[in-house]
Amino acid sequence: MLILIWYTSAMKLFLVRHGETDANRILGHGVSGPMHDEPVTFKPGDDTNIPLNIYGRTQAREAAEELPSVINRIYSSKLLRVKETAGIIAETKKIDPSRIELRDELLEYHQGSLEGLSTEQKKARLAEGQSWGSGSLCEYDYSPWGGDSAEIIRARLESFLKELKAVEGNGNIICVTSGGTIRMTYKILFSDRSPGITKHVVIKNGSVHEFIL
Repeated sequence: MLILIWYTSAMKLFLVRHGETDANRILGHGVSGPMHDEPVTFKPGDDTNIPLNIYGRTQAREAAEELPSVINRIYSSKLLRVKETAGIIAETKKIDPSRIELRDELLEYHQGSLEGLSTEQKKARLAEGQSWGSGSLCEYDYSPWGGDSAEIIRARLESFLKELKAVEGNGNIICVTSGGTIRMTYKILFSDRSPGITKHVVIKNGSVHEFIL
């Protein structure tokens, strides 16, 4: 699925969400349809830093086909699911995998001790009146549980986007990342003109989001 968003200036930035993992499927993170036939070991509460499943690997190859033939730079977060997606894209586009640059700014926000839990499990751990906020609105705060806040993610992503515009110039830049990072990019670039845009953006596994910076 290719989503086109026109912004300003010359550099084309393609943000790609990683392919599906079993954590996405078990936790119900926008995943539907039948379970695959491969062994499933993830259960709520486990480490979410896991590789792609069979659907995710297919989604990565399909995402590569949506990307331009000429790619000037490819960035990735260091999460296993994201690195694997970036590697499949590089292989499909005949790009030397050594050209993939890992950047912490592209990491998904971490939920601390709530990471990997189902919604019901997370709520069970909250004290009365506590809330982690809203991921769809980019108004979350997991710092009480040792995780990230939306302010932290926004600050590091704004810094990264500023660096890209200053250093990369023209060309096609690929950033393989996670849903929360892509959603925050929409908020940074468009919330002044379209408040609440993040609530309406669909960010499926393997989706490609194009911006012009």
